[in-house]
Amino acid sequence: MSDDKTSLKEVVASYLRKNPDFLTDYPDILEHLEIQHQAGAAASLIERQVEQLRASNADLSRKLDRLVQVARENEELMTRLHRLTLELTAMGNRNEFFTHLGNSLLNDFNADILQICLFDRDRAAEAGGDVIVLQADDPALEPFQRLLEQGKTVCGRFNEAKMDFLFGSKARWVQSTALIPLGEQGALGMMAIGSSDQSRFFPGMGTLFLDLLAAVVSDNLNRDVQAEQRRTA
Repeated sequence: MSDDKTSLKEVVASYLRKNPDFLTDYPDILEHLEIQHQAGAAASLIERQVEQLRASNADLSRKLDRLVQVARENEELMTRLHRLTLELTAMGNRNEFFTHLGNSLLNDFNADILQICLFDRDRAAEAGGDVIVLQADDPALEPFQRLLEQGKTVCGRFNEAKMDFLFGSKARWVQSTALIPLGEQGALGMMAIGSSDQSRFFPGMGTLFLDLLAAVVSDNLNRDVQAEQRRTA
C-alpha cells in the first residue's frame, strides 16, 4: 500500500511539472492545499508563494546593492588611477616618479608593502634606493619566469620561497600578493604588492587597474629608449 501511495505521489508530481498551468485552471484547489512550515504551522500554497517571492526579492535587492557598491568602488578606483597617471606623467625625474608611485600605492591604494625589481642597473639607480636590481637571467628569478612571461598581473598566495624573495623578513605577515610584470613579458622587471588581508588579492580577480598601472610604469622605463630612437631617426 505504501508503494502505491509513493507511486501515486510521483505521478501527480510529474503531471504538475508538465502542466504548470493546472492550478490556474482549477484555482479552488489552492484553497485546500497546505504546506507545513519548519516551525510547524500550516500555510496555504499562495501564502508560501508570497513568502518565497519576498525572499527572492530580498536576495535580488542585496545582489543589486552589491553591484552598485562595486560599480562605485571601481569608478573611484579609476578616478584615482587617472589622477595618479597625470601626476606621474608630469614627473621627468625617475627618482621622483618611483617615490611618488610608492607613496601613492601605500597611502592612497591601501597596499601594505611594495617591492619593485628592475633588470637594468642604470634604470634602477635612477629610480632610487627603494628599487632593487637583478639581472634578467639571475637564477633567483627562475621561479617567476613563467608568471612574467604571461605578461599580465597574477594574484593570489605564493609559496614560501617566492614570498621570502619578494618581501624578505616581512614575508611572514603577507597573506596575499599581486605580481605585476613590467614591460612586454616582464622584460623590464616586476612589481609586487603585498597585503596582510588574504582576500585582498585572489586568483581570478579583475586586474585592469594593476595592468594599466604597469603600462604607466613601463612607459616611464622606456622613455630613454624612445628618446634615443627619436634622436637617431
